[in-house]
Amino acid sequence: MSIDFQDRVRGVIFGQAVGDALGLGTEFLTKRKVKSYYPAGLTDFDQFVIDAHRKKWQPGEWTDDTDQMLCILDSVLENDGLDILDIAKRFHSWAFSGGRGLGQTVLAVLTHPNFLQDPHGAARSVWDESNGYAAANGAVMRTSALGVYKYNAPKELISNTETVCKITHFDPRCVASCIAVTQAISKMIQGEEPIESIFREVFSVANPYDERILECLDLASMEDISSLQLDSGGIGYTLKATAAAFWSLKHCDSFDTGIVAVINEGGDADTNGAVAGALLGARFGYSGIPERLTKNLIGHDRLWNRTERLIELVH
Repeated sequence: MSIDFQDRVRGVIFGQAVGDALGLGTEFLTKRKVKSYYPAGLTDFDQFVIDAHRKKWQPGEWTDDTDQMLCILDSVLENDGLDILDIAKRFHSWAFSGGRGLGQTVLAVLTHPNFLQDPHGAARSVWDESNGYAAANGAVMRTSALGVYKYNAPKELISNTETVCKITHFDPRCVASCIAVTQAISKMIQGEEPIESIFREVFSVANPYDERILECLDLASMEDISSLQLDSGGIGYTLKATAAAFWSLKHCDSFDTGIVAVINEGGDADTNGAVAGALLGARFGYSGIPERLTKNLIGHDRLWNRTERLIELVH
C-alpha cells in the first residue's frame, strides 16, 4: 500500500495521541503488574482497569503528553510560525487551568517567577539547581508536531526543536532526544527508507548535542524489548522513552505490534507510547493505525481538524 505524505502527517499526530491514550492503561505499572491487570496484554481502550490513577481520565482520552504537543501545534497554527513566549504562555495556561498529569520538571519551571518573561532562563535555573541531573522525558513526549512543521528545512527544524525543548527542559540529553525524534519524523513523512539508513542519519545529527544519545541506538538494537527495562531505573528518563520509540521502529512491522509491545512493558507507558506512536505513525500512516483505536479516541474530530490545518500550512 502506498502511503502518501498527508497520511503520514495524520499518522504522526494521531499516532502520538493513540499511543498516549493507550499507554495510560499501563502507566506507572511494573511489567509484572501489567500482566496482573491484563493477562492477555493490553490492546484496546475497553480493557482498561480503572484504579486511582487511571480514573482521572476516560478510556480513550489522551493525557498531558498530547495536551502539551497541542499547545505547540496550536501556537504554530495561529501564529503561522514559532513564538516561544506564546508557547510558554499556552503551557502555563493549560497547566493552571486543570491540566492533568503535569510532570515535576515542567511544574518546577512553570512556577519559576520569570517563566513567562524568560522561559529558557527559568528552565536553565531549574536544571542548574538539579546539578545537571534532571533529564526528564517531558520535552520529547510533546515534540512530534515539530517534525512536521518545517519538515523540509532541516536547519530550521533542528533550531525549532531545540528552542521549544528548552522552554522547560534545558538538559542536552533532552535536546538530543527531541532532535532525534523530529529528524526521524521529517525523513519518514517524506518517504525515506530504509529505517537503518534513517537511524544513522538521525543519530549523527543528534550526537553533537549529547553523545549519550547513542545509548538509544544501542538499546534500540536489542532483540528483546525487556532489555530496555522500561518499568525500572528512572522510568521518566528522556533517553529511555527515546530508545523505546526507536526500538519499535526497528523491530515491529506495523503500528499495532509496535505500540502494543511498548506499552505492555509498563513504566512511563503513556509517554513511551506517545513517542513511539508518533514515529510509528510517520512510518505506517494514519491508515496503518487500527480503527479500533482511532474510532474510540476521545477528541478524534478536534484532532483531525488541527491536523488538516497543519497539512495545509506545511504545503
